[in-house]
Amino acid sequence: DIDECAIGGHNCSSAETCYNIQGSFRCLSFECPSNYRKVSDMRCERISCFNYLECQNTPVRITYYQLNFQTNIVVPAHIFRIGPSPAYAGDSIALTITSGNEEGFFSTRRLNAYTGIVYLQRQVKEPKDFLLDVEMKLWRQGTYTTFLAKIYIFITAHAY
Repeated sequence: DIDECAIGGHNCSSAETCYNIQGSFRCLSFECPSNYRKVSDMRCERISCFNYLECQNTPVRITYYQLNFQTNIVVPAHIFRIGPSPAYAGDSIALTITSGNEEGFFSTRRLNAYTGIVYLQRQVKEPKDFLLDVEMKLWRQGTYTTFLAKIYIFITAHAY
């Protein structure tokens, strides 16, 4: 594998981030929706919300992640772990994949009250890119707070 991103052998625009994958690369763009501000390369935070319902149902934070696996990954495979940091006694989370799982390759599971995982439940036979939106609702002291993880998953052909 040649790291096209490191040697400049890519065609990503200045607004995009080059991400190296096995045998290739991807040009990724990380934008924050309106009413969010970029607080780091991979994170957006909500600026404001106007009523109780909106505050509970729109993510307080959107974080981007990139994962890279080969087609021969053994399933079921835990590929992503999520939970509040720090976690407190009485916390409880609910995880939902809100988009990107139309073909049912992925699923979520709670490990305990405040830790959840995303796992690959079905073998991906051909190289394929996914963008999963995984919503974590945190129940803490009587209110819900929503967090959104936008996970780019690149399944590449395995090297023989």
